Amino acid sequence: MFVGIKLVEKKYWIIGILYLLSILFVMNDAWLYHTPIAKLTKVETSISGQVRSTRGTEETRYKQKIQGIILNGKNKGKEVHFSNEYTDTGMLRQPYHKGDKVLLNGSVDDIGTGVRGLKRDTIIVSLLGILIIMLILTAGRQGIFTFMTVTINIIVFIVGFWILGDTSNILKICNEIVILFAVVTLIGLNGIHRKTWAALLSTLCVIAMIMIIFDVVVRRSDLDYSTMEYLGLRNIENTEEIFHAEIILSGLGAVMDVAVAISAALSEIIEKKSNVTFGQLFQSGREIGYDIMGTMLNVLMCVFVCELIPMCLIQMNNDVRLITIIKLNIPCEICRFLIECIGIVWAIPVSIVITSIIIKISVKGKKRIC
Repeated sequence: MFVGIKLVEKKYWIIGILYLLSILFVMNDAWLYHTPIAKLTKVETSISGQVRSTRGTEETRYKQKIQGIILNGKNKGKEVHFSNEYTDTGMLRQPYHKGDKVLLNGSVDDIGTGVRGLKRDTIIVSLLGILIIMLILTAGRQGIFTFMTVTINIIVFIVGFWILGDTSNILKICNEIVILFAVVTLIGLNGIHRKTWAALLSTLCVIAMIMIIFDVVVRRSDLDYSTMEYLGLRNIENTEEIFHAEIILSGLGAVMDVAVAISAALSEIIEKKSNVTFGQLFQSGREIGYDIMGTMLNVLMCVFVCELIPMCLIQMNNDVRLITIIKLNIPCEICRFLIECIGIVWAIPVSIVITSIIIKISVKGKKRIC
């Protein structure tokens, strides 16, 4: 018993030391950057005047005299001086403070004439380390698998869109990415079990069903994609496919969550009580679905509302009427929200049916062998 406790304590000490070492490394990794990095040694801030915003309100403008030392490149150790201006809102530029490490707008040979932004890798690694430690402390080995699946999914996403290059094959690439996401996540977290295959099959079936609904809706209605902010940057012809891909990717997580919860619960019921009837399984699955559905729908609504808030506030701040914002921005979001809500609701009966069939068949097969 005491040996086990000592091993656990040793493991936590190793994790803590690795976390501190990783933070120390990124705090001193300026030599890895091609962009010039400076550590600010002196910052003097003064009020330079008042400016008028787009809505006529007065904002205070500040001016900073910045002094720093170059940390990398050919100019390492050289003292530099810059100036920076910002307002109370911090909309376009931000204030800097003594001790900050900043990226300069130059290159390896030329340090540039100003500050591009803060060097944030230390903050990112610190938060990432806290996340990993919390996963390990709360879930143990399963927490490590969770982090590994997220990492693999990020790599799949980056590689997929790197291969994509343009928007010509976006729908094909997204379909492949969705399948890979589902396979990696479910197998990585649950292993190769019958309930994993049931959840995977349920997820893919529901995604296919909601995309059929989307195709029907698009054909019978005329959604206006011209107001999507990312379409105004270039001439994009396949706007429908882009929105199609967006719905597939955004709906996958919620559907997969419902499918995993139901398949895991029903598989446990069948294994403990092999003579349970389909009606009893369906009733149990419905009760589980009731507990999941309300929370998932509200989470989905909060996510979509949060996505709308920044754009709506910016447009309202520029005197765009609320009714105009609703006409231009809301239809696509409502369409996406409703389709994904339908996916969550459909995931309940689909998961119940598929899980019951797969697990029941495997249980009957084991009885015949015995």
